[in-house]
Amino acid sequence: MSAVPNLGVVSGADGMMRLFPKNVRIPDVAYIAWHRVPGQRMPDAPIPDLAPDLAVEVLSKSNTAAEMQRKRREYFAAGTTLVWLVDPDSRSVSVYTSEAEVTVLDESAQLTAAELLPGFSLSIRELFSEFDRQAP
Repeated sequence: MSAVPNLGVVSGADGMMRLFPKNVRIPDVAYIAWHRVPGQRMPDAPIPDLAPDLAVEVLSKSNTAAEMQRKRREYFAAGTTLVWLVDPDSRSVSVYTSEAEVTVLDESAQLTAAELLPGFSLSIRELFSEFDRQAP
């Protein structure tokens, strides 16, 4: 996990989080605001008892609709306020502000999270152009 200046902590695909007892999730990307981190210090536990403010899941062929619905339900029940489901096949991002409230953004849109990450903006077209890049 790495610090985002003055805002919070970001983890990548190896950042395990215990949402509830016996319920561990590993979002592809997660963000936790400092004010939600106990003592504003990352716990020493290998699997901290934290729910992300923002969870990002990149869909793969093996993900089922039921699995992703379950993950969204668990994230929101644990206190997550924003879930992004990135779909490389449709080149879209589904932005969930609750388990049932979703806005689907296509490549013409900008991805923002004004309340969580003031000033953050990412072109979805640019996001997918990174997916398309291949090493020479």
